[in-house]
Amino acid sequence: YASDRSGAGNLDIWVKHVAGGEPVRLTSHQADDHEPAFSPDGTKIAFRSERDGGGIYVISAIGGNERLIASQGRYPRFSPDGQQIAFKSRIQGSGLVDGKIYVVASTGGSPGQLQPEFAYADRPVWSPDGRHLLFVGSPERPPLVPTENPPYDWWVTPLDGGAALPTGASSLLRKHGLSSK
Repeated sequence: YASDRSGAGNLDIWVKHVAGGEPVRLTSHQADDHEPAFSPDGTKIAFRSERDGGGIYVISAIGGNERLIASQGRYPRFSPDGQQIAFKSRIQGSGLVDGKIYVVASTGGSPGQLQPEFAYADRPVWSPDGRHLLFVGSPERPPLVPTENPPYDWWVTPLDGGAALPTGASSLLRKHGLSSK
């Protein structure tokens, strides 16, 4: 979890073992570290850090040196096999509702963008087999002010570069008075 419990005035990544004991502080950079996500085998944690302009970092779940995996990323999520990390990257300086989905090897490398034609993509979730991602997005730019029928939906995209398919979940959720995002 992310906490400012150290008293240093910033968020760090902490781990508390289920068996008990005191929480262990894994990061100690003066910039905020947050949005942690465990690898499926529990040995690594991916997280967002605000250091050096922000990005996705990975650290061992027992501590050690953090490794930058991707610049500008947010909301990291490990693939089911732990070999890849999906994340959202916000388009810098646009001031609009936007974002793009990327996938990068969990050891680092060049991120690959998924569905680049989408004006907005956010919150990637892996399928259990690791071959698809579910994400909220829109081929057209959503309005800055919420509307009754926003143009986004939950989409499923294959990692092999095929077309994304809408789920229709957003309209169904709105029909029942629930938020679709």
